[in-house]
Amino acid sequence: MSTPHTPEPQPNAQQQAQQQAHAQQQALQAQQAQQAQQAQQQHAQAQQAQQQAQQAQQAQQQAQQQQAQQAAYQQQAPQQPMYAQQQAQQAQQHAQRPAQPVQPSQVTTLGGTNTFALLAIFFAFISPIAGIIFGHMGLSQIKRTGDAGRGIGLTGLIISYAALVFVALFMFAYAFMIFALIGTMGSAFNDYTLS
Repeated sequence: MSTPHTPEPQPNAQQQAQQQAHAQQQALQAQQAQQAQQAQQQHAQAQQAQQQAQQAQQAQQQAQQQQAQQAAYQQQAPQQPMYAQQQAQQAQQHAQRPAQPVQPSQVTTLGGTNTFALLAIFFAFISPIAGIIFGHMGLSQIKRTGDAGRGIGLTGLIISYAALVFVALFMFAYAFMIFALIGTMGSAFNDYTLS
């Protein structure tokens, strides 16, 4: 037996109208989204163009500043021709001088060192006053004769002066402690005798 074919029910007009309205609404939303995206792109392009214009303006200002600095420098250049002439003269004089042979450095030995400079560093640790005296004598002799040992003489002087200051401070502190001790003992003795 065959079953009779039943036709599918046709959607009614109301459902068709709803589907069309829904499709139109979706199309409208898609169009609005597209317009919003285009507006965002245009806004981004406008900002990028504005930034490029600002960068171009800054570059132009920097170029103008550099040109102004160069112009100021060029105006100052004619006012200083003497310096350029002096440099040119010195260069010519240097070129005209014959080359001098390089002299080897002198080896400093203990035998070539000034005796007073050695005594200054030696006495700096033993007697600062003697170190100061020998240091000044050694430096004056080195200045006159050109002996080696200037650094040793200066070192002896510096150490001697530092030691002298240290000894003076120590003696001052020691004397202060002695006087404080005598004063304390005197007041304690007076208190003892009064009671």
